Amino acid sequence: MTYANSGLYWEQAKRAKTAQLDLYWYISKPFVYKDDRGQMKGLEVEMMEAFCDYLKQKYDTDIQLNWIETPSFSSIHQTVANLDKPNTFGVSAFSITEERKEIVTFSDPYLSDVAVLVSSKGTPIVRTLDEINKLMSKLTAVTIRGTTYEKFLEDLKEQLNLKFETIYINSDKNILDEIVNGNNYFGFIDLPIYLMMIKDGRELTRQNFFTLRGDGYAYISPQGSDWIIPLNQFLEDPESKVKIANIISKYISPELYMFIESTYGDDNLGTSILTKEKEIQMEQIANAENQLAKEKFYRRLLIFLIIVVSVSAISIFVLLFNTRKIVKKLSTQKKQITLQEESIRNKNEQLINRNVQLTTLNEEKNNLVKILAHDLRTPINHITGLINVLQISAANLAEGDKKITSQIKDSASRLNQMIHKILDFDALEGNRMFANTEKIDINQLMELLVENFKPSAQEKEIDLQLKIEASYGLKTDYLFLTQIMENLISNAIKFSEKGTKVEMEVLSKNDNIIFTVKDQGPGFTEQDKKLAFTKYQKLSAKPTNGEPSTGLGLSIVKKYVNLLGGEVWVESELKKGSTFYVSLLKIKNEAELASS
Repeated sequence: MTYANSGLYWEQAKRAKTAQLDLYWYISKPFVYKDDRGQMKGLEVEMMEAFCDYLKQKYDTDIQLNWIETPSFSSIHQTVANLDKPNTFGVSAFSITEERKEIVTFSDPYLSDVAVLVSSKGTPIVRTLDEINKLMSKLTAVTIRGTTYEKFLEDLKEQLNLKFETIYINSDKNILDEIVNGNNYFGFIDLPIYLMMIKDGRELTRQNFFTLRGDGYAYISPQGSDWIIPLNQFLEDPESKVKIANIISKYISPELYMFIESTYGDDNLGTSILTKEKEIQMEQIANAENQLAKEKFYRRLLIFLIIVVSVSAISIFVLLFNTRKIVKKLSTQKKQITLQEESIRNKNEQLINRNVQLTTLNEEKNNLVKILAHDLRTPINHITGLINVLQISAANLAEGDKKITSQIKDSASRLNQMIHKILDFDALEGNRMFANTEKIDINQLMELLVENFKPSAQEKEIDLQLKIEASYGLKTDYLFLTQIMENLISNAIKFSEKGTKVEMEVLSKNDNIIFTVKDQGPGFTEQDKKLAFTKYQKLSAKPTNGEPSTGLGLSIVKKYVNLLGGEVWVESELKKGSTFYVSLLKIKNEAELASS
């Protein structure tokens, strides 16, 4: 086999049935790197090898891969852009940006691109602009020249008018390693790398106020090269997509891959990442507890065996002074004990194996739910994307067509919301959520919720009213409490007629903080009140504007309230509206909140 014509365009290579691809790269784990034996490794490496197999099967064309390491990451796209060789690719986890599009051509993305802002262990989590300014002035940014991370830091500094110092590290180093091992450092990093590190037990803090979603990771080639055409065909091929998913899952785990892909088009990206972090934390706690339980079991078993052996040895020593008949009898007894111990060990091994099988079945069930959700989200998001494109050119559509496209988009959105509800309930049913208590400013939280629901309320001409007579503090789980109140407020708006009002109130009673959400909707029948907080119940009342309802919202509220150690109930009369109450134990000394 010869590769004399390796610099050909794709159409020429296809006719020659042979070609060579020059791949310029720099270390970027887990995308591309060399192992201890100097062999090329990484998910992008295996994807390129799968691409060669695809060209061999589809076009009977043999491809040789020539891996060329560059001095730094930032030099790759300039090198690719300046080379007059069409058979060239840049390989090192390139994020698609408009600036880079001016000098190189990008392939279709193969993985969602989300960057998060992280800081050193012990850094406080900030939420307000004033807190952000105070924190950033004390921290030092860490980044790599020529990367999107550096651009994100510049955008952060410009958009929020921040002042902070920046240090640069070599491309072969990991930004997260510098942040974890240093003090008062922060920087941007890819979401999959961040999740892999916290899954491995590394300790750092993610700031939720500046999470960025890009256009995805892709390969680059010189402008005018037609090698992008077969590469995009490979990336869009259904069988190839399965191979690509398996390759990426191999390096970042199937669970993280499905989560990262599910963030595409997610309107609540920050909340989704926060939920995934909590799942990882709970999984680590559960693993630690399981390991501790195993160690206790084996320690007790060892003590038991030592006692048994010691007693047997003492007994044998004493009985040696007796007759031979007694010695034989004791010998027989010892053999019986040994057989019993072996039997016990065998039974213990059977129980352990059975437990592993049951755990595996449960994980397969959970994975099936997640895979189903992922498979449903992808076509739904594609539908939404296509409708958005269609609506951009809505001027050319008839009014009836505009109405139909709007209805299709609304239907896709409602289906996406139903999937979110089902996944939230699955996590609760699987006991994969636990309360993580922290001190919360209730006034700030309620004002934020009112602001978030104003658009949907104004759409139905509903007046949102909030009444809080004093400053209240709670020590509870911020995410759970937020989702409880979001469900209740959302339901109140959903089941209220136009021109009505929804009243929210926070008050103190004895040692509890009481949250109330009151609407002027259709109310509950006596039968409805009995079924209100059970799962998958469709009650007699219907949303007033055709909004979706999975029958899970109030059951999720009940689960979250139970996790927080509180109570929830409803008071209602048919055609006279409803009032929902949530009671949680408050901080006994409310001055603690002001001093924290």
